[in-house]
Amino acid sequence: GLMIEVLDEDERAMQQAFLFGPPPLGPQAPPLDRLLAFGRERLRFVVAHRAVLEEVNRDPQTRYNAAFAVLHTHVRVLLAAAASSGDLDAQADALLALLDADYVVHQMDSRGQTVEDLGPAWESLARKLCGH
Repeated sequence: GLMIEVLDEDERAMQQAFLFGPPPLGPQAPPLDRLLAFGRERLRFVVAHRAVLEEVNRDPQTRYNAAFAVLHTHVRVLLAAAASSGDLDAQADALLALLDADYVVHQMDSRGQTVEDLGPAWESLARKLCGH
């Protein structure tokens, strides 16, 4: 439906920004800066699109779709470039789990967290994984 089409367009716009856009999100910035910018940007994206993302999450076929694969690859590449050690797939999964719509909505609605709380929590994990 239309909601999904809008989501797809916005997902593509976000991909363009982190793959080709200006720093700190885009390729001209150091990998850790890009990773931290990605977390903040994705959090805002998830909050803005929470209703349709929650809908997408109900179907395992769409939950881990092409858009998710692009996010996962991006986070994994940045972790590697920032010299994270260990299982980078698992680390990318862990970071993305904290940016999942169901998790974000639960934290906000049930636990009283705000984007201002969730951003730094994500950032501290990203920094730890990269040895900072």
